Amino acid sequence: MKVPQADGSRRLDVLRAIPVLYGCLWSLFIAFSGTVVIFLFAQYGDWGANSLTTAAYVVHCAAVFFGAIAAARQVDSRGWFHGGSTGLLYALIMVAIGLFVYNTFTMDGSGLFRVLLMAVIGAFGGMIGSAFSRTDG
Repeated sequence: MKVPQADGSRRLDVLRAIPVLYGCLWSLFIAFSGTVVIFLFAQYGDWGANSLTTAAYVVHCAAVFFGAIAAARQVDSRGWFHGGSTGLLYALIMVAIGLFVYNTFTMDGSGLFRVLLMAVIGAFGGMIGSAFSRTDG
């Protein structure tokens, strides 16, 4: 007797067909989880403003890195491209949030450097993720 699968597995297969979107969703999930952890440490610990800023940057970099790995695992080749695109999409989402919600992003050299840095971190994660591709077997 064959057990019917839930619709969730088919949705996940559709999502995996678009590796950049799949990796970006993983990045957003990791960033949300990291933000909750930072909030708890800030609430119950003795963290200053500089510590919070550093922790936020570390969480965003880790989110892009692991999201790029997830994206690159879905493709056969060009993991660096899919990872870099994941980092760029994540950075653009964060820029949009910064512009429209908090009005904090500035279009100067440091802001553009952060966007470029996310793309480079994503490309590096994509190179690592392509070594562990899901399509190999």
